[in-house]
Amino acid sequence: MSRIKWMLFLGVLASGMMQYASAGSTGTIHFYGAIVEGGCNFKTGGNQLVSKCERGGAQVTEARRISTTNPLSFNLPLSLGHVTTQQVNNNPHLAIMTVSYN
Repeated sequence: MSRIKWMLFLGVLASGMMQYASAGSTGTIHFYGAIVEGGCNFKTGGNQLVSKCERGGAQVTEARRISTTNPLSFNLPLSLGHVTTQQVNNNPHLAIMTVSYN
């Protein structure tokens, strides 16, 4: 008899967990507020990556040398975030640049 109760308990527990798991995939998220500052702007050319960032009225421009042998990884000016690059298919002339903002 205790085995039947145990199986019943596990069945109820599992069905409750399934309802909880499916609840995360439905619903509406409301965003209130405004984006008051833009991100950084980037320009490339002549083996350089130029970043221009602004926060709180301060604007900083930095130039970084692009090397095909050393992928870039650096912090953005004004502590805004971090930039990393990763080569695609080991091709030194093709890379993905990821910008992560704080």
